[in-house]
Amino acid sequence: MRYPSSKLLVVLLLAGLTATAQAQAPDEVKALIKQGVTLYDEGKYDEAVLRYKQALKLAPDDFTAQYELAMTYGSLGRNEEVVELCQRLLKGEPADPNVYITYGTALDDLKKPQEAIRIYQTGLKKFPDNGLLYYNLGVTQAGVQRYEEATESMQLAVRKNPRHASAHRTLALLTAQSNRVPAVFACVRFLQLEPRSPRATGGLELLDKLMGKGVRKTGDKAVTLSMTPDMLKQVNGKKNQPDNFGQADMLLTMASAHDYDDKNKDKSATVRLAEKLTSLCQSLEEQKEASHPGFAWNYYVPYFLTLKKAGYLPTLTYLIQAARPGQPEAQQWLDQHPSEVKEFQEWSEAYKW
Repeated sequence: MRYPSSKLLVVLLLAGLTATAQAQAPDEVKALIKQGVTLYDEGKYDEAVLRYKQALKLAPDDFTAQYELAMTYGSLGRNEEVVELCQRLLKGEPADPNVYITYGTALDDLKKPQEAIRIYQTGLKKFPDNGLLYYNLGVTQAGVQRYEEATESMQLAVRKNPRHASAHRTLALLTAQSNRVPAVFACVRFLQLEPRSPRATGGLELLDKLMGKGVRKTGDKAVTLSMTPDMLKQVNGKKNQPDNFGQADMLLTMASAHDYDDKNKDKSATVRLAEKLTSLCQSLEEQKEASHPGFAWNYYVPYFLTLKKAGYLPTLTYLIQAARPGQPEAQQWLDQHPSEVKEFQEWSEAYKW
């Protein structure tokens, strides 16, 4: 399920951002809601439900108690009750984007994806800058094989929230087969944001597949290069077609073929990845003077070229390799260069997407 964080909601509550819903709530109601959120975060969902119900006996129209109850029902798989509560909440004012997110997630879990899509789209009409709504919409669209629409939704999700790691990861998965270079950038960005998370190992496996695409060792000293139909379509297509990375894609294939060169056999995976990413960025730098339509050309490419120009590409490469099994040199480098890592992370935080 793709519910918003209850920890975030309790912070908002305590900060007074739900003041309209809580203005008339007695202290006892607020205390019960806070207890419920704590129990929820501890995984004690049934106990959390009891606290929220106690709060609603005292204040039947309390927005936060109803919303937290809906989210807890979702975690218990009681999705029909989630839908009922969200419908009730949407009749009130002011509206809240998290209600649409929770509502749509429940519908998706009830195997009603078209209804979920409608709810997300309704929410986006009211909250067009909410990245999580775009993300959930994209996940549901992908689930019903509407991949082009899902890709567009994920692109909007990362535009609205550049630090949403899951959106970058999903975008990488959606474009992995059809357009390698954007998928590489999306995957690297995901790993940059979650270098040590449980998902990082899978992200590295995807990145390895993308970087080695079209390269196959066929003998002791023989390597076969191949191009997919999508790569050929870009190479032979019009230069101004959206996100045409045909030239860079070919150069990346050739750079990956050098993995099997004797002169590179003693280099670590981290060093080789840094060299290939450098080669990719250099290829794109040579083309940047021309106008290039498309999301990746105008979102990912400027970031990575600016990053390379600032000298942070080696630091980035070591950072995203932190979770790679059997490659301790990456973590050793990170441990020995904390100031470089901090400087890079601060630079990235300040970058204007």
